[in-house]
Amino acid sequence: MAQSANSERDGFQLTQRRFVAPPNTSFLDSVTKRKVTICNLFSNHELPIRDIARVLDENYGRVVTILIEQGLIHERRKGRAGAQPQVDRRRSYFGNL
Repeated sequence: MAQSANSERDGFQLTQRRFVAPPNTSFLDSVTKRKVTICNLFSNHELPIRDIARVLDENYGRVVTILIEQGLIHERRKGRAGAQPQVDRRRSYFGNL
């Protein structure tokens, strides 16, 4: 199934990246296996994010974070892509006591 550049699923804009599962996952650690499973279910089996979270007993936010980290969906929060950490410029008036 070909997807257009502006494809959306579950309220997230899809990237152009395609997920290809590694040929042998038995040598992967459990964290990496979980990420591969999430990406595979989302990309290749087209399961909704909520279903993936439910089936794998995983937090919805964690599933979204993994899909963003793996480049399958775009971050939709404003200002997060290139945001610089803010410097706390407040001064303590009691610092010299």
